[in-house]
Amino acid sequence: MTNNEVIEIHVDAETKQLAEQAAIVLGCSALSEFFIYLIQNYAPQILHEHTHIQLSHAQFEQFIEACHTQNTVPDRLKQAAQLLDKENS
Repeated sequence: MTNNEVIEIHVDAETKQLAEQAAIVLGCSALSEFFIYLIQNYAPQILHEHTHIQLSHAQFEQFIEACHTQNTVPDRLKQAAQLLDKENS
């Protein structure tokens, strides 16, 4: 037996009509089928776009160079970071 979850959504009439029309065009028998289609087909792409970074070769080289460059951190900034660490402990 499948354990189904429920999602409740409230939309204005215009949005509902738009969704119903799109569902018909896709051949979905119900709005719920249309929403499932949208989630299954677009959520992975959205998640991928927000969890992966793609750099050009030049951007990657700049990143590596920045990582190897030793910048000095001002003492006041180090002290502020230490205070924050103590407060969060």
